[in-house]
Amino acid sequence: MSNKMTEERAQELMGAGFHCSQVLACHIAEVLDLDKEMWLKITSALGGGCNHGDTCGAISGAMLGLGAVYGFSNENPGEVDTFIKEKSRELQARFIEKHGSVLCRDLLNGYDNADPNRESKPDTWDKCGLYCADAAEILDSIIEK
Repeated sequence: MSNKMTEERAQELMGAGFHCSQVLACHIAEVLDLDKEMWLKITSALGGGCNHGDTCGAISGAMLGLGAVYGFSNENPGEVDTFIKEKSRELQARFIEKHGSVLCRDLLNGYDNADPNRESKPDTWDKCGLYCADAAEILDSIIEK
């Protein structure tokens, strides 16, 4: 893939107000030549682990990228369904190998969007650009195979 998502580019997008899921949406739209505005809208509710501290938005966004490339829209997909499940597991396993988890609350050292009394620390979001860049790199490598 020609358009590489870097940590710096991810931080720039997040600094403009986009969520981690939307950073991946920008990447996917650029790489696959898709409607960027639509992808930004589709992924806007996935940041912060769906705003609940669950699966990191960068991973959720990357999963949508897998679906855009390998997904199916027919009944009884058979082998296509098996294939995309394998690729989804591969993406998550590789991310976990690098960062220890795919859960937002784990990646943010316990910061949990689901907790109404949550308080972020100054460094809570420092690694999010790295997580986005790594998720995009893993996605790219899977798609390029």
